[in-house]
Amino acid sequence: MTSLTPNLRRLALFATIAVAAHAWAQTLARPGWAGSGMNSDPWWKHALLYQIDPKSFSSEGLQGISKRLDYVKTLSADAILLDGITSGNIDSAIGTTDDLDDLIHQASSRSIRVLIDLDPKAPDLNSVARLWLTHGVAGFYVPGATPAQLAELKKLTASFVGQRILVGEVDQSDQSDNQQNHASDAPQLLADPRPGTAQQFTAAAVRPALESSQALTQPSRPVSLLLSDGPTYARSFSRYADGSHDIAIAKTLAAILFATRSGSLLYYGQELGLASSSPEGTVQIIHWDPPPKPKPGTAPVPQTDGPNVPLEDSDPKSLLNWYRQLIALHRSNRIINSGEQIILNHDDQNVLAWIRKPQTVSYQSPPIVVVCNLSSQPVTLSLKNDIQKLHLRGSFLKPVLRSDNGMGAMHLDGMTLAPYMVYIGQLLY
Repeated sequence: MTSLTPNLRRLALFATIAVAAHAWAQTLARPGWAGSGMNSDPWWKHALLYQIDPKSFSSEGLQGISKRLDYVKTLSADAILLDGITSGNIDSAIGTTDDLDDLIHQASSRSIRVLIDLDPKAPDLNSVARLWLTHGVAGFYVPGATPAQLAELKKLTASFVGQRILVGEVDQSDQSDNQQNHASDAPQLLADPRPGTAQQFTAAAVRPALESSQALTQPSRPVSLLLSDGPTYARSFSRYADGSHDIAIAKTLAAILFATRSGSLLYYGQELGLASSSPEGTVQIIHWDPPPKPKPGTAPVPQTDGPNVPLEDSDPKSLLNWYRQLIALHRSNRIINSGEQIILNHDDQNVLAWIRKPQTVSYQSPPIVVVCNLSSQPVTLSLKNDIQKLHLRGSFLKPVLRSDNGMGAMHLDGMTLAPYMVYIGQLLY
């Protein structure tokens, strides 16, 4: 019998200690909210995961994340997903195992789960996963894992209480992939970057990607988890910016993430407009404290090296509060989060539009129409023919949420949308 390497012996020892010393931590993955074991509804069905790089999110690493959990709570996140803990060790630059245990405990008290990403090339992947599960981690994101690895990890997570989950990735080259079609072996969630990372932010590019993502959203398949940002992508706020409509573009992208049937994976700071870098080439940071007050008789000095949370929090028109409005709508409106999705084709006008249709349409439960102008010019659009072809009744849209400062309804046969404007409305007659 081949003896264990020193690293694997240490890992096995750590796992044994963890089982004894941290058995209580298993309960931290299942506090009293949906999916806790006290409620049969899966917590991940309409999940919002908030992905964090501990090295960049806060100068204090894991301890800094613990201090910002109340902010994460304002986004209604179901779980945070931690980068940088891909194996059985925690980089000392971000903290210790005790810091992770405290983070899990603090998050649990706020009804937030903690997931971590795993490296599928890690030695003895299942032992590494078991180690973190005993600490109360609620699941894993395993980018690049094989279907066989995911199947083994799913069996392991299922052996722990509290609806522990796996997040896999959409196979963009082969939609018949085993992990996407066999629910018994598949992860619960599949990260899908296609609609949010299209090479060009145009209706002709985004619409087919959204249709492909929707095709995966079936009862017997994993839930699609849309994303536009992540550690391997340039920041969307920089990627799609035109220098004139940057905030409006970011608001339009947010609507694509949250007004569809899918779950969402946010990368920290995208809700604030965190850019890849400043014009000077330095990496932007998140400012958690209000800017210093200017000296008497002097003008305030603007912060150009990153967004300021208190300033955005206090501005009802900020990108942060637009994200919060969309998230709240997705949480509270069953037609938005569960209704049938019908995507319309208005590529010729560079408009992305879709209908969210309830199971039973009535005047009290009307369809909801989402319209996004993806151009830098105003667009006048008619949806009258689309509605008639779908045998739906309606002559105007009553506003539910809109990204501009306007008010009032829009008529189907002639609605004018400002550049990069989002209009979400109930279809009424």
